[in-house]
Amino acid sequence: MLENKDIRIRCLEETDLDFVYSCASPKVRGEYQDFRFSSWQTLVGAYERDGLWSEEDGGILLIESRNEAVGLAQITFVRAGLARVGMVLLPENRGQGIGSTVLLLLRDYLMDNYPIARIEADTDGDNLPAQHILENSGFEREGILRCYRYHHGYYHDSLLYSYTERNDVSL
Repeated sequence: MLENKDIRIRCLEETDLDFVYSCASPKVRGEYQDFRFSSWQTLVGAYERDGLWSEEDGGILLIESRNEAVGLAQITFVRAGLARVGMVLLPENRGQGIGSTVLLLLRDYLMDNYPIARIEADTDGDNLPAQHILENSGFEREGILRCYRYHHGYYHDSLLYSYTERNDVSL
């Protein structure tokens, strides 16, 4: 579990599955992410298999603020030395600094506890709030992934960001 005075990031419990399932909705995913509806049975089966987390591959974690679920974080261990991170927050919890706090907690946890040389994240080219969060957390923009994301009926460019110890910032 990762936490500071306001935010806690933890592994999922079975009682969290309704919340996880609700986060796949267009309302929660918003205008910058695709909507992947999988069946309730698929979600439950995946949870029963490994709790949606493994030390080798990573997985999905619950984000709580003041003991209330506010979003999901994802860590994917791509290969030795490389992890990818992402998150989705409920619309009513955006713009309050939660995303920045979560990203800093994930970043520091990965760098301090795994042999990670690089953390990647990408975001829709039009998602200015996510770009701001990434840049303020010490991530550097590396380039454009053209026609990388498909959502709302169109392909969208995505911006690739990375964090390495070389671009460490004091916060």
